Amino acid sequence: MRRAPVTLLLGLLLVLSAMPDTMAAPVLKELLVDRYGASLREAQTFMAVNLLGAAAAIPLLVRARRRWSPVTLLVVASLADGVLLGALAAPVGLHASLAIRVAEGVTDVLVFASLFDLVRRAAGTHAAWGLGIASTPLLLGLGAGAVAGGVAARRIAPDGAAGAGADVALAVFGVSALASVLVAVGALVYRRWIAGLAAVEPEDAPGAASGAAHAVGVRAGTFDDRPRPLAWTCVMAFFDRATGGLITTTLPGVLATFLGYSAGQRGWLIGLPLILMAVCTGPAGALCDRLGSLRVRLVAGAGYAVAFGLLPLAASSQPALGAVMVAVGILAGTMFASSLALAAETGRGTVALGAFRAAGDLGFFSGTALSIAAVTALGGDGDATYADYAWMIAAFAAAHGASTAVIALLARRVS
Repeated sequence: MRRAPVTLLLGLLLVLSAMPDTMAAPVLKELLVDRYGASLREAQTFMAVNLLGAAAAIPLLVRARRRWSPVTLLVVASLADGVLLGALAAPVGLHASLAIRVAEGVTDVLVFASLFDLVRRAAGTHAAWGLGIASTPLLLGLGAGAVAGGVAARRIAPDGAAGAGADVALAVFGVSALASVLVAVGALVYRRWIAGLAAVEPEDAPGAASGAAHAVGVRAGTFDDRPRPLAWTCVMAFFDRATGGLITTTLPGVLATFLGYSAGQRGWLIGLPLILMAVCTGPAGALCDRLGSLRVRLVAGAGYAVAFGLLPLAASSQPALGAVMVAVGILAGTMFASSLALAAETGRGTVALGAFRAAGDLGFFSGTALSIAAVTALGGDGDATYADYAWMIAAFAAAHGASTAVIALLARRVS
């Protein structure tokens, strides 16, 4: 089968695999508070513990890739993910739900890593462009999952009817499980077509990444002529997602509490950068193939740190904040595509892509937890001022900029 149809198939599988990640987010109250009597903090923990499972996925991924091909790993991990999501639909209780959610974080990383490794192979010498294009259905799947979760809740319990939590759980986790099973079925049915990609490049082949870099026109002896350590990509992913955690979990509350933004205004201000990320990853990947992934990532990272630091200054004006959010979205999409390409260029295949995902998940969790701890230290949730939040956002921007600067210095030293 030709590469284009296979890539389209993988794009569809990416959408289906991403939807379960966000379907529960809009209906946490019905799923946990109404159903199990959980507190709001416990409901938020349910979403966060999924990210902790990412850390446990890496050693498992290393062992699995020694025994299985990316296609086999995708089928097994997707089926396991479907089983765990289906279990969440059952009345297992709060603590069991949290434990299952952690385990589901492991299978989620395995699915992500195997799918993106197959995309990398399908893209051939234009790996960064292929990974960038594949990021669009991933991000669209996340958005579609959130919408689907909200629609399911409205249809089942349009007026927030009491006792509807079990029905909402059956719908949300049932559809999520079905999506994961469809990924496994799709990979299994078309395994011969997809498996042909495994011959494109041997797993962990020494020098494969540098050869690919030269194949796409990066000149020997330049800043981007060699594969970079996987640790660098993981650091980038960690700080990128840490700041992203503030945008999606902390900024909406700040805009509502201190600046009086309505729910509709907050929605489009937070949704705008996510949409731009989905649109920009493909062009950013093509730019990486032309100019070099590391160069693109460093420039985008520096610009993103500046834009992120401007958020508190622009927040009082909706047009100004909208303009900053546009910049954040474009630069975030560029960072995501270039960092993903750098992970692929290490020559570590599925393991590198899994480590990239796990580092990002841990960054999101850490960023959210640190923001809560920082606000508590500054005066507590009830006593914190707008200035406290502004300083915290500025500190995160400085940390992100510092991480980019350190990697730039290391890259210059080893070039």
